[in-house]
Amino acid sequence: MVELLALGRAVAAGAGVALGWLALRTFRRRDRPAASSYAVLLVSLAVTALCAAATAHTGTPYKLVWLYTGLAIPLALALFAFDYYGIVGVGDRTRRLAALAPAVAGAVGGTVVVLGTPAMSPGTTAPIPALTGLPPAVVGLAGTLYEAGTYYTTAVMLVAVGLVGRSVLRYDHLDARLAPVIAFVGVWPWVANLFVPTVTAATSLGVGVAGVAGGYTVGALAAAVAVGPLSLFESSPMAGTVGPDVVLDSMDDAVLVVDDEGHVLRMNAVARETFGVDEATVTGGPLVSVVDCRPAALTDGATVTLPTTDGRRTFAVTRSTVRDRTDAERGYALVLRDVTRRQTREQRLDVFNRILRHNLRNDATKIIGNARLIGDGGDPEQCADRIVDTTRELVGAAERARELDQIVEAPADATADLAPLVAAVVEEVRETYPEVSVSTAVPDDVTVDASRDTVAVALRNVVENAAAHNDADDPLVVVSVDATGDGVEVAVADNGPGIPDHERAVVERGEEDPLEHGSGLGLWTTQWAITAAGGSLSFGENDPRGAVVTLSLPAAGGDAPDDTGAAASGAGAGATGASNAAAETAGDGGGRSSG
Repeated sequence: MVELLALGRAVAAGAGVALGWLALRTFRRRDRPAASSYAVLLVSLAVTALCAAATAHTGTPYKLVWLYTGLAIPLALALFAFDYYGIVGVGDRTRRLAALAPAVAGAVGGTVVVLGTPAMSPGTTAPIPALTGLPPAVVGLAGTLYEAGTYYTTAVMLVAVGLVGRSVLRYDHLDARLAPVIAFVGVWPWVANLFVPTVTAATSLGVGVAGVAGGYTVGALAAAVAVGPLSLFESSPMAGTVGPDVVLDSMDDAVLVVDDEGHVLRMNAVARETFGVDEATVTGGPLVSVVDCRPAALTDGATVTLPTTDGRRTFAVTRSTVRDRTDAERGYALVLRDVTRRQTREQRLDVFNRILRHNLRNDATKIIGNARLIGDGGDPEQCADRIVDTTRELVGAAERARELDQIVEAPADATADLAPLVAAVVEEVRETYPEVSVSTAVPDDVTVDASRDTVAVALRNVVENAAAHNDADDPLVVVSVDATGDGVEVAVADNGPGIPDHERAVVERGEEDPLEHGSGLGLWTTQWAITAAGGSLSFGENDPRGAVVTLSLPAAGGDAPDDTGAAASGAGAGATGASNAAAETAGDGGGRSSG
């Protein structure tokens, strides 16, 4: 029997080392689903097997290790099962502590029983005699806690085995042999601790230790087979069993679930971040409180522009009806995909295609025609002036294209101080068009949440356009800035001929067609720059003559003071805030000069 005992201890030690090595190998694959929790389970088994080898199931240290691992292994198995099955209900700290509390209480009570009473100790006396003087009520409470912890962890173990079995049987791509293999790996220590003392008492210590060693050896082999031939980590049912909140938060698009009365029921993390709302605050409230848009406009396939934490963005809408088991309509789900960049890219392709096909061809034809006129005896000075003017237009188009690179490469988290920016743009325009009076009305310390280069491109195009095409006797352009409740408005007013209706219509509509298109890149570049900055572009009429172009931009930090009333509601809606100030100034020929 001595030889059997020694052999059993050696085999148990080998099984413990094998389980520890496999745990280390598994932990190195922790990028795989449930690998870390499986490694924790294997470490628990390895500690128990090594303890059995070291103590031969005798002595107080073994009793304590047996107690702790007997409570810990079911929890480790449950942790693995929850990870493998994709259950996230115990993810927060409070729930984890609540799940561990019965096992911890059982460990405390079991420790008192092991150390303070002879019932679970080798020999007839307690290992710590001082604890024998504990009141009977304390000893009884300790025993109750120990039993409750044991029953609790046993129930947890059975639930864990059931989850593994259910997941394996539910999905055809998982090997059905995984369920019994994983069940044996996790359940064997519990079985051994339950029956080995009885077997040892009926036979001998050597037989009991040998039986335990054999079980751990089979467990180590089963654990290795699960990872290897049965491909435990190559496929996981996690994606098919995670809850709806996890699925929604895993999506890259904003998702909102709305009932049939238009009240918000649920939204994912992207929606909360995009629209800057707290789910607990808006849940049960109207949809318009989140997206600032009439629900009727959010039809399937529609494209809408909405205010977000990054300014105004364009979204493609997917709307799906939500039905109950009786096929009755109970609401709908909205998926809002940000297509701002895609829309801008498509617009650029259309505009550049038109410029290549139409504008560049016409300009080249003009240059060739005037060059031939010179060769045929035409007025050289007049033809040369035409060639120079047309070439300047081509160079201007090239400059607009270069400006687009500034828009694309601008940092997303930049801010711009408007006072020096407006001053710099206005100074450039004054130098180019000295005959035009350019005035400003810009308060200090107004900052927008956009790149300086992006805002400069947009503003320069508008101011240059107002100056270049102004045919008034006393041409005047006024740039004014006002903070609004929604951000900052930069208005450019002039007393010129105004912007042709077809030019405005093309930009407002967002696309060109063969019969109606813009004459150049100016307004388009402004539109793209403002879109990249998260703002909007609107047009109004000046009184008595001219146009007012308003650039609405998000204020830096989103804390713009509400001192001028509401912002313009859309393109062509007329001037408000900065627009009114600029329009009145340009209309009466006065204004505060920034020079």
